[in-house]
Amino acid sequence: MSDDDGMLLNFDTNADFGEKTVAKVTGGRWKDRRRLKMMVTGQQPNKKRKIEKARENDRERQEIVPREASVGKNVEVEAKNARTAPLVAGPQVVSSLFTSNREISTSSNDNARDESAVHKPSNAPLFKDTFESVGVQELLVNHLKEKMRIQKPTSIQKLVFSYLLLADEGRDKDLFINAQTGSGKTLAYFLPILSRILQMNVRVDRKSGCFALIVAPTRELASQIYSVISMLTNCCHYLVPCLLIGGERKKSEKARLRKGCNFIIGTPGRILDHLQNTQVIREQLSHTLRYIVLDEGDKLMELGFEETIRDILNILHQVPVSTERYPQLPSRIVHVLCSATMQNGAAKLGDVALNDYKLLSTRKKKHDDAINEAPDQLLQRVVVVPPKLRLVTLAGGLDEIHRKHKQTKSSQTSRTMVFLSCSDSVEFHYETFSSNDAYHRNLVGESVRLMDKGNSILPSFLSDTDPDVVFYKLHGSLSQPIRTSTLESFSKDSASTKGKHLIMFCTDVASRGLDLPHVGTVLEVDPPFSTEDHLHRIGRTARAGQSGEALLFLLPGEEEGYLGKIKPYHPKGWKLLKYDEDLLKPAFQETSVRRSDRNDKPDGTIHDWDTNATTWHLNVERRVLEDSTFKSLAIKAFTSHVRAYATHISDEKAFFNIKLLHLGHLAKSFGLRERPKGIGAQNSSEKDSSKKTPKENTKNKMFRLARMAVKESASEFNY
Repeated sequence: MSDDDGMLLNFDTNADFGEKTVAKVTGGRWKDRRRLKMMVTGQQPNKKRKIEKARENDRERQEIVPREASVGKNVEVEAKNARTAPLVAGPQVVSSLFTSNREISTSSNDNARDESAVHKPSNAPLFKDTFESVGVQELLVNHLKEKMRIQKPTSIQKLVFSYLLLADEGRDKDLFINAQTGSGKTLAYFLPILSRILQMNVRVDRKSGCFALIVAPTRELASQIYSVISMLTNCCHYLVPCLLIGGERKKSEKARLRKGCNFIIGTPGRILDHLQNTQVIREQLSHTLRYIVLDEGDKLMELGFEETIRDILNILHQVPVSTERYPQLPSRIVHVLCSATMQNGAAKLGDVALNDYKLLSTRKKKHDDAINEAPDQLLQRVVVVPPKLRLVTLAGGLDEIHRKHKQTKSSQTSRTMVFLSCSDSVEFHYETFSSNDAYHRNLVGESVRLMDKGNSILPSFLSDTDPDVVFYKLHGSLSQPIRTSTLESFSKDSASTKGKHLIMFCTDVASRGLDLPHVGTVLEVDPPFSTEDHLHRIGRTARAGQSGEALLFLLPGEEEGYLGKIKPYHPKGWKLLKYDEDLLKPAFQETSVRRSDRNDKPDGTIHDWDTNATTWHLNVERRVLEDSTFKSLAIKAFTSHVRAYATHISDEKAFFNIKLLHLGHLAKSFGLRERPKGIGAQNSSEKDSSKKTPKENTKNKMFRLARMAVKESASEFNY
């Protein structure tokens, strides 16, 4: 045996380095041959060459723009350089926030709103009619005027009262109530029910049985209906409502049912659970149940409650109905379906729950169909924003709303709702705006001292001199006590919130039926998954004749065609804004830097408001880099947003095509500097690398992401 242990290598390395000849390498694996050849020739792998080139570029940039050791220094210089050219830090590239071409190829506004015209409220109370004239009991009329400050009925209330209280032919008919958001549909169906109970000559109390069962799709809406009914029954304290919703203790709900109740309000899952497992609720419903109300029927079907509703109706229809005890009430169970929109889900639920029903609608008719429309007094605004500028434009929009609030100098509390597509996105934006105040002040403390007195790089609603802004978050992943307390704090005027500007980041869990006072503006940063949800979102403002504004964010390109989809819902038109001139410039130019060493070019390509906006966004990016918890939040928000984007209904896929998204620019709006591919690799590295799964094709991947988003959206309502 030789000393080489019998191992023979047939590498031929007879290279003459003086004559620049390439070594001939044969045998072995091709990777070994390639590695040896690169070693001989002095080459480096592609990955190392890229890293070395990036570091060399970084060193050159540092020679041009010296960077201080502290991240808070020289913020203005860094912002200007980040705006004019990409920053390179090792393998990481910081893309510029603004590009040289800022024009958005938005089509001309073919549905412009005539701002000079006077738009009368379309959902305001009527002036000529009164509650007495439509048959409401005097006891209730006095209570409405003195305690609830409601003086006149709306048009839909007058129409429903005429059928349930005055017209004999409609007193016992099933009803489909369709009206604009904010027109008072809850009072429309419940006041007649309560009036007919009070008209009876028989004394009733909580032990008399349940007269009405009201089903709502969300816990928030069910709680609000319960609050309205509780306020109405204060004038007749012997009538008691009961609330049954998920997230609460069933033991407490059973105790309330044993004491007795006259009206049951709840969500489908919890009501069916009690009907199947709680004996006392059937005793409450026996012989006395006369009304079944399905509020927001289209949402009930959208959330997949069809089978649950069928099971509830099958159980209730087996409950005996006796006309001997209360002959003044209907001789059968009357079904009432309410919805602000008439899409396929509501119509299908009507076929399931209604029998020989009467459609009551105040909408305009076209080809025998009611047209869903936004309130006439609502000012709808639309802005087309590049994906990387979504976050900073949202900051500019909120600053504009807050400046209007401060200019009014009123002690009245103003409220703003910001709708996003998923709960992770809500968490990210809430954390960004609610806690970035102190972070920004610590981060840029050195640079602020370099500016003139009274100037700041922050919009006014984020500055440390204005404590009149309170942020909230609401989504289905929160526990029920938190959701209840958040909604209560946001909706009620208290000493701690009086005169302040309340901003709530929320998902569609807050889009249905909630009557929140003084909501001045609704921002749709993420377009809804269906056009009907758009009507419900903007319906949180401009309620009961009050004025209101809504702002819709769209991406350039195919999403601009979405305006044609919602055009029938806005017969009065909308106002098209420019993201830079109308939102960013007013927000950040007021805090512009006044420096003696300004080097603005005469053609105006460099503006102070650009620098301020870029600086604000760079601070968010730095926080993502320095705070691992916040970075994880940003990554979850981005991935959940992309998944949710794939769940738009098929009729709108032409406008919201996930394949056309610029994921790199979209990631920047979440404060992320990594490419989406890198984010995916980071997420996959957390999984067990030993388990290898076969590569899935693009179509299956898209369907899988869509199923995940649908499941996540359904969990928002958590029943």
